[in-house]
Amino acid sequence: MTAADRRDLAGRLAFVVGTINRRLRPPADGLSHVAVSALSSISRAGAVRPGDLARIEGIAAPGMTRLVADLEQRGLVVRTADAHDRRSTLLSLTATGERALQDARTSRSAWVAGLLDEVAADDLDAVERAVTALEAALLAATPGAPDRSAQPV
Repeated sequence: MTAADRRDLAGRLAFVVGTINRRLRPPADGLSHVAVSALSSISRAGAVRPGDLARIEGIAAPGMTRLVADLEQRGLVVRTADAHDRRSTLLSLTATGERALQDARTSRSAWVAGLLDEVAADDLDAVERAVTALEAALLAATPGAPDRSAQPV
């Protein structure tokens, strides 16, 4: 594949991913994509410092502060003192946060499953290979991130 072909493919993929994300918009009281991603990262880590979460998610500190405040206000995460560093806190999911994360995953997966129903059976193998390769590339490009292949966002 030539460099021009790769650029074209990248543009097409960005368009498809963007369109899917827009169509997966949560209801007015639902969780944003950023919130679901953050909850997923917290769930995988078990507990994480807000600064580490900001690095994993690629969010600047002020944005992460606002996001964490919103998640706390909704009762989805709780802060606890870090036993190893009294200056720091750890974020972990509440039972409500775990349920909200699972509900968001279920809803989004169901919508994407409907989209995949429109893909020819022969093409589904190619989609699976592409998703696996993109998961690996994303993991490699996210230093310090937990293995995301086991849990969907």
